[in-house]
Amino acid sequence: PFLIERLEGTIARLEKKVSGQPDNTLSLQREGKWSIKQHIGHLAEVDQIALRRIDEMVKGVSPMAPAVFEPRQDYNRQPVRKVLDYFIRNRMDNLNRYKRLSEDECSRSSLHPRLKVMMNPVDLAYFDAEHDDHHLVKISEIMTASAMEDVRDEL
Repeated sequence: PFLIERLEGTIARLEKKVSGQPDNTLSLQREGKWSIKQHIGHLAEVDQIALRRIDEMVKGVSPMAPAVFEPRQDYNRQPVRKVLDYFIRNRMDNLNRYKRLSEDECSRSSLHPRLKVMMNPVDLAYFDAEHDDHHLVKISEIMTASAMEDVRDEL
């Protein structure tokens, strides 16, 4: 339940971060790095893989599906609401799947293809919650840098 709460909380945290932000700030790529919209889209894509991985663990498929490393869509051309809604749909699908797992299913595991460790759904939920936090920090860093640039421009 703790991990489900963390994963669900990412929705509100993202919505709060982007609320009222201008589109150019949300789409800005500094020094070739991801924009805020790209971070959100990436999290949505990771959730698609996580849903697949949960089912692979339950069914005993090993290794699990590979990760997503680069955004598959051009999220910068999309309204932030569309990107957020895509994330929310995928996250809710994952949360609903986690909530339906039996105790036995939570103990089943599969090999993580990059980390080369066995993971069960609880491990995956922890891994994804930590991954969320990493991207939330990156989004905060982008917003702080944008705010500092705005202040410099005003001076």
